Amino acid sequence: MDPVIPPVSTVTQRETSQATARRMLLGAIALVLVMMWIPYSQFVLYPVRLFVTLVHESGHALAATLTGSVVDGIRLNPNTSGVTLIRATWWADWLINPAGYLGAALFGALLLQLGRFRSKTAGKSILRFMAGYALVVTLVWCHNPAVSGLFTPVMGLLIAVIMALLAKYLSDGAAQFTAIFIAVECGLDALNDLVTLLVITTNHLGDNDAANMARVSHVPAVVWALLWALMASVLVFGSFRMYWRAVTRPSSAL
Repeated sequence: MDPVIPPVSTVTQRETSQATARRMLLGAIALVLVMMWIPYSQFVLYPVRLFVTLVHESGHALAATLTGSVVDGIRLNPNTSGVTLIRATWWADWLINPAGYLGAALFGALLLQLGRFRSKTAGKSILRFMAGYALVVTLVWCHNPAVSGLFTPVMGLLIAVIMALLAKYLSDGAAQFTAIFIAVECGLDALNDLVTLLVITTNHLGDNDAANMARVSHVPAVVWALLWALMASVLVFGSFRMYWRAVTRPSSAL
């Protein structure tokens, strides 16, 4: 039996959709990288950067919950750093400590894969998901005033509102690009933070997740920082590759 050939107009629409998806990914990656080097761009991306920190800290909290540990609360700081206070047994720390950086990288990778869906409203749905995620994390883990203070719940709720408003008022195309941009930002921010962690652990500066892991495992912190950086790189760049391959399949295979 001869293969069914889709109408030319359908093929053209699919090819246009594929080209748009590729441009969005490349544009999002380029924009994130460029803005890392533009002075004061952190003020423009401040809510996004705080959202990434919230994702990082919620990774610790989720891992703690899964191991039966007690989460006292999450705190976001105005400088976009954060901390999660947890009461855990020593074995739980093996899962809790790496869950921040790797959780943020995984979150960004999963968001990007959701962006592969070619529904016109996929971007809006992803933004709504992020709004819901920020709201749930804020309500569950940012309500203890002794830990979270006032800044954390206010910013958590504000991030949720911003995401919801973007989903409501952006056009379908703009919402899709914004969702992809935030996904890329989550992944590349996690990698950038891990590079910083490598520098910190190499110079034995301050307390951090890798240092906590070193105390549990007796393996140097720099080793853990390097391992997490490699794992996060696989997650992030593997996600980029999966997205690219998904949107460049031949039209006849769709």
